[in-house]
Amino acid sequence: MSAKNEVLSLLSKEEVIKYKALPISVENKKLYIGITNPSLDISKLKADLMEDFKLKDVIPVIVSDASYVDGLSFYDEVRKQSPRETREEFIDLTETESIPTFEELNTQLQEAPIQDLLNLILLMGFNAKASDIHVEPHSDHTIIRMRLDGVLHEVANLPKERYSYILSQVELHSNLKLNADYPQNGRFSIKIAEQDLGVRVETMPSMHGDDIVMRLFNTQSKMLNLDGLGLSEYALPILEGALKRPHGMIIMVGPTGSGKTTTIYAILNQLNSESVKIITLEDPVEYEMEGVTQSQINEGESFAERLKAVLREDPDIIMVGEIREASTAQVALQAALTGHLMVSTIHANDAVTAIIRLTEMIGDANLVTASTNVIIAQRLVRKICPKCRASYEPTEYELKEFNKILNKMKEEIRPTEPYNFFRGNGCDDCQGIGFRGRIGIYELLEIDKSLQKLINENVPIFEVQEAALAGGLITMEQDGIFKALDGITSLEEVLKTIRE
Repeated sequence: MSAKNEVLSLLSKEEVIKYKALPISVENKKLYIGITNPSLDISKLKADLMEDFKLKDVIPVIVSDASYVDGLSFYDEVRKQSPRETREEFIDLTETESIPTFEELNTQLQEAPIQDLLNLILLMGFNAKASDIHVEPHSDHTIIRMRLDGVLHEVANLPKERYSYILSQVELHSNLKLNADYPQNGRFSIKIAEQDLGVRVETMPSMHGDDIVMRLFNTQSKMLNLDGLGLSEYALPILEGALKRPHGMIIMVGPTGSGKTTTIYAILNQLNSESVKIITLEDPVEYEMEGVTQSQINEGESFAERLKAVLREDPDIIMVGEIREASTAQVALQAALTGHLMVSTIHANDAVTAIIRLTEMIGDANLVTASTNVIIAQRLVRKICPKCRASYEPTEYELKEFNKILNKMKEEIRPTEPYNFFRGNGCDDCQGIGFRGRIGIYELLEIDKSLQKLINENVPIFEVQEAALAGGLITMEQDGIFKALDGITSLEEVLKTIRE
């Protein structure tokens, strides 16, 4: 069924004739319905549609008689949809037998009963700690790829006929339309022993069938805590000090996929208690947090307008998913200055750049510096697999870059020789990759009086950066070097990540 026919199928031909009404479009779970007679009472039709199809609203708009007649002609081939169920699907993998390697997964996908295919793929993804599973149909076979620690790996192939069953199972569990010729999205949940895992589904028509992406995320936010993030002995006390202040702004900085959301939820877990009210504005809500009022921003809705409404709810702590424009920044910084602890994110390469960008965004340096407690910039690096970790000699290029970073460190924090470097050789435990898991590398910038003065005077950014380093700022690349020398990650991984 085409997208147009699917919208039309929200009403039967009899209802279209009775109310002289035509479904036009659905946007953000709101149905726009064309009517020719505005005086006709459609309140019952509106209530039935909202109940049957889980709509937020039904909005009538005036259409001409000619448009109505033209739309009515489609109902010779359109049948009304069945009402939609609201239950969220669970796939219980507790009894599914684990597969130790990708090679064994590939074998099982050729031989196992077709009803087990999706379960095997999902369980392997969970055990391998994949963030995303890609099912990609080609002319005569289908490729299964998994994103492990930020990198896609091909893990299995299966015959084309088996792909069709996986697609139908994904569509069924995530309440998607079967055989649709347009992109769709949905979700379902996995249950494994005592753990629940959310699965967000995206499908996209391609030349040989729907490309499927399943994103896995843990719905149990209580598992996130500051101690597990990888903050150093220098950085952790700075953050803990900022969290003890009753007001001010804590800003997370980094590109998509740098772990900002995980850090924010760990911060909220630390702050969450019966004595404070926390409200979040998110797009979308990633984790459910007990004791926290979580609000999802709708498509086309302004963060700034919703934030103004939140401030009337008497919160102590507010999390804004992202500061995208000046209006949101202005309201957030003003709230941080007048008694609220604000937590948010902004896109920038590093902490100093973020404070300058925020200043330029709203044109008021004094408000930014007076409101901001700390800026946290971060990236994620892969951790060396502990089972196959071994020392190695870096390349000439790696040593040259290492020494550049080392020379910028203040004497009192600079590591001493001998310098030992490590990498993973690959083993069964890490599927031959040499890495297993990721950890953050961080820089935390506190806005002290000297930085405040420079920023307020609008000095060039390099002067602010020099002053921050002189004041003890440990950069992300320096934090990465410490972790490489400790054998947590590799020098190559640090250099690759900070140069991206």
